[in-house]
Amino acid sequence: MPFPSRTRTGTAITGTAITAAAALAATLLTSSAAAPANARERAAAPDGTIVVFVTEGAQVSWAGTELKEYPASAECRSLPPGAHVIANHGSERLLFFTDPFCLTPVPPPFSFIPPGHGAHVAPTGSFRVG
Repeated sequence: MPFPSRTRTGTAITGTAITAAAALAATLLTSSAAAPANARERAAAPDGTIVVFVTEGAQVSWAGTELKEYPASAECRSLPPGAHVIANHGSERLLFFTDPFCLTPVPPPFSFIPPGHGAHVAPTGSFRVG
């Protein structure tokens, strides 16, 4: 059983109360230090969409050609069969690769497009935000 100690005013404080206060202080310090990292991760996450136009021959429809939309993401995305034009409606530049696995970058000056721009693409390539 813990022995109570006395404060200046004569009030008894148990060892359990001191341990609980120390644990609370440690929790508050840890959570406040972790908050900026989470805020940076949220700020770093790209937003918007990437829109790909697929040539008319790849899909037949009287209503026109359906656009393929992808969320802006840092993960590699292979272009769909028949991909012809891509538009970057995201918040960061869009990087292009010659292979479907994002291994071989397209040579400059065609290696990326900034937000609000579009480009012709080869259907064998891939893209990611970065």
